[in-house]
Amino acid sequence: MGRILISDDVNILVIMPKFLGDSVMATSALQMIRQSYPTQRIFLLVRPVIAGLFSDASLVNEELIIDKRFSDEKYSFLQFSLYLRKYKFQLAYNFRNSFSDALLCVLSSIKYRVGYCKNARGFMLTHRYKLDANFHYQYRYCNLVNRTQSFRFELMPEIKLIAGGVCNSQDDFHTVSVYFGGKNKLDRHYPLELAREFLLRMYQEFPCHYILFGDSQEVDENKALSDYLSEHGISVLDLTGKTTVSEMKNYIGVSDLTVAIDSGPLHIAAALGVPHIAVVGYGTSPWSCVAPKVNTGIHLVPNSLRLSTADYIKDITPDMILNAARFLLVKENAV
Repeated sequence: MGRILISDDVNILVIMPKFLGDSVMATSALQMIRQSYPTQRIFLLVRPVIAGLFSDASLVNEELIIDKRFSDEKYSFLQFSLYLRKYKFQLAYNFRNSFSDALLCVLSSIKYRVGYCKNARGFMLTHRYKLDANFHYQYRYCNLVNRTQSFRFELMPEIKLIAGGVCNSQDDFHTVSVYFGGKNKLDRHYPLELAREFLLRMYQEFPCHYILFGDSQEVDENKALSDYLSEHGISVLDLTGKTTVSEMKNYIGVSDLTVAIDSGPLHIAAALGVPHIAVVGYGTSPWSCVAPKVNTGIHLVPNSLRLSTADYIKDITPDMILNAARFLLVKENAV
């Protein structure tokens, strides 16, 4: 199939992924869509939590549509498809692989519907492609766009987000944002005792303010970490369960360093150009498919002989994280 040609004054729908990290990686493809269709209005269909990634400033002059099936309004599937019809979309890029999202595009009367043949939905797509599970997530989204543009692009744009400002400390201390997860993250969670050791030693070598992130399921773990740091006279702002995605993005944006497991905060830091350390355990996707394609971070991935996948991440020692922090902070100060 050749390039999809549409009128200059029509609307394009992009159904964004449901998870933060995946949506960050899709920003590369959004830039390709804008380059391909410079005059058309681009609307992002996002779940409420994802909206915060784009609420501070426009990335590609996009407009947001909150997915009312998952908002407080709780539209039914049919109600929402009728709601989307009023936009008269002519082209939809489906970055989610669900059957229901493909059907939504059909019922919304969208002429061109682009996506991967997953979950028995191929017959509902006008432009359907086979998904190779080895594709990097960033490539998955860009590949969909490139195929509908007669492969005009040779390189993927770098992922990108725009952060608003927050008040930051005015002293000489570094600001380090931290997300080690909780037990709800299963094998990706970095153990509390190792996290404590690293953060204490990091502070002793590089005096810093810590900002802790997490969701409502991780309050207890981060409180234990926060209390430990406070007992040692270390400044810590525990924002666990207290921030929106937009606020978290803005705090990460003013950080000198982000240390995180494979997660939304990690990918946000990468997209903002913030130096970052990835502490990678056994995840829900192979690391080779999700690693940020930027040059601003260090990725610590265990080559473990352990038989328990939950213990893989223990092979990433506080020493290893501290060495990575030394390199990034020295490099940053040298710029």
